[in-house]
Amino acid sequence: MSSYDHPDQQWGNAQWAPPPPAGEPSGLGGLRTALTVLFVVMSLVSLLSIAAYAGRIGYVSDVLESGGIDPSRAEDADAFVGVAAVLWLLLFLATAVVFIVWQYRHAANARLLGAQGGVSSPGWAIGGWFIPLANLVIPAINVYSNAQTSDTQGRHGAADERRGSAIVVVWAVCWGLAASLERGAQASVPDELSADYLDRLKSADGLSLAANIGYIAAAVLAIVMVRTLTRRQEAALAARPALAGGQPYGAWPPPYGHGQQAYGQPGYGQPGYGQPGYGPPPSGSPYGQPPAGAGYGPPPESPYGRPPASGSPYGQPPAGQNPPPSPFARHDGDPSPRDPDGPPSPPAPPPVPPSPAP
Repeated sequence: MSSYDHPDQQWGNAQWAPPPPAGEPSGLGGLRTALTVLFVVMSLVSLLSIAAYAGRIGYVSDVLESGGIDPSRAEDADAFVGVAAVLWLLLFLATAVVFIVWQYRHAANARLLGAQGGVSSPGWAIGGWFIPLANLVIPAINVYSNAQTSDTQGRHGAADERRGSAIVVVWAVCWGLAASLERGAQASVPDELSADYLDRLKSADGLSLAANIGYIAAAVLAIVMVRTLTRRQEAALAARPALAGGQPYGAWPPPYGHGQQAYGQPGYGQPGYGQPGYGPPPSGSPYGQPPAGAGYGPPPESPYGRPPASGSPYGQPPAGQNPPPSPFARHDGDPSPRDPDGPPSPPAPPPVPPSPAP
């Protein structure tokens, strides 16, 4: 049986998933604080932008009603909108950088909790923002998927049993609407030489004003989302019991039979049943060899049953003596052997009966 053949640890079983990779989680506390401050400031700048766009809308409405143009007031309205737009853009870039760093670390920590990659990978946490139109969807999917792995109640269950965060969905919808309104406003900015310049400018400013209202709502939701998901992930990371010595976190059970000795078998470092243990080597010379420093002495008189060197080896007579007769030699009086290919020998004469005694 394989170590992963246990029925409770199969790939098709929702109660088991492969152990996550080992590593140290990235801290999110500092980024959470920084994003909270940045989103608050961004909301204030959005309020400033709303005031700027509302002032220019009011001026354009007055011009359309009265037909008179006040150059000084027009310049002030344009300057106010320009300053507010520059401040908002700079703050948006700073907030976007910090938010992407937070999202990347959030995705990296999610892999330590068992996230399997795909759109929820750390790479998509960055790259998803640079795909036109898809940047309204991919970042939200990334955050939502990684928020599911932080569910301490259901993160060991099936994917549909793990709860995401509803705040991510609300934030994504609000952010998408605000960004769409902003893009619509930029696309409807009129040419100064067009006949309906003032009407189209008023419409573009109205879209920009509505977009900033959406940005304020998205910023408030982002504060709640970042703080909620950070706290939730920190709790999930803290719930993983770590093994001593900096080993990988052991929240997932080991494979079936791993670290357990088979029934009836001795443990590691223990001798088998009926076998001697591995003790220290004997004090004498190993394998019958002479001790170190001692030369090889003379050989025994008769090694391996041989006669002494002075005698005849292998039981042969000494030099000058006749060898003993062979048991296969022919002696006098023995009948000659019959040639099998020669003529047949005559029959032996009948035996002579003994003479009677006198």
